[in-house]
Amino acid sequence: MQLVLSLLLAIAFVPVSSVEYSLQPPVTVRRGEPGFAVLSCATHGRPLEALTLLITYPDGELSPRYVASRPRSINSPKGEVESAGPSAARFPTNTVVFLFSLPIDTVPGEATMVAFDGDGAPVAGARFNVLDRQYSREDLWLDKGLSSLRADPDPRKTEQAERYLRLIGSVDPAANYLDSGFIRPVVSERRTSVFGLMRRYLYANGGIDLSMHNGIDYGCPIGTPVVASGAGRVVMAENRIVTGNTIVLEHLPGAYTIYMHLDSMSVTHGSVVARGALLGRVGMTGLATGPHLHWEFRVMGLPCDPEALIGIDKMPTFRRMDGVTEGR
Repeated sequence: MQLVLSLLLAIAFVPVSSVEYSLQPPVTVRRGEPGFAVLSCATHGRPLEALTLLITYPDGELSPRYVASRPRSINSPKGEVESAGPSAARFPTNTVVFLFSLPIDTVPGEATMVAFDGDGAPVAGARFNVLDRQYSREDLWLDKGLSSLRADPDPRKTEQAERYLRLIGSVDPAANYLDSGFIRPVVSERRTSVFGLMRRYLYANGGIDLSMHNGIDYGCPIGTPVVASGAGRVVMAENRIVTGNTIVLEHLPGAYTIYMHLDSMSVTHGSVVARGALLGRVGMTGLATGPHLHWEFRVMGLPCDPEALIGIDKMPTFRRMDGVTEGR
């Protein structure tokens, strides 16, 4: 409760017009979707990378701490490579960006965000509106083999799941690869399952289990090319029991896209890839009732709708404190 009050006080008593920092939130974000906040500083040369962002949801719950990034270039095996994104190439030196996500169960209403410096002191605050969004339900029937694959205990499966959750919950402050909004990872727009579904698994033995569908399934023929939705670094490329051939790309601190059930993989761990680079091909490995790509987006471990970031214009516009627009 004390932390919530301090956040509100930080917003109430730090008028943007009289401080050297300016925090620009989106006007609205729907629950279950990502958003960008931009922080500018009137004093050039200040260390901005250590800044963090904390959101208080309309019901008073707190978000994870989001880490500031300054996506200008990427590291490749051949050395430092300038980003191809026009927004990244002209990124103002006194500005950083926070990519955040709203949980699916966020209560609609007015939310607050506060940016903190490296010492934990609040430097700027802002408000934005959380909009409602409706999510559907579906039943998924599993045969005996798939029921066993999903429900039966297996130490390897447990180890893989724990390692995966640690990975997508980790934050590398130096991860500055994303230089534009996403592109769809396959050419098909045929969705066999959408983001946010409350899925009821119906097992062959009559058992039932419930879980939320954290990504989007695109139904495609086996062998369909799968490309990187955005520039990033491969932090996982392995065959997993439940998700089959799986690739995870890191884009910004704590921000990852995931590509599951691949027939084959064309990249290896540690590779840096450009947006549109071939990652592999559609398959039905792991727990899959048919050939498809499961595409997922996580920010600080929170699943959010990856299609909300499709479009090169989805990166924010950056402004200096004097009001001159820079970047795209």
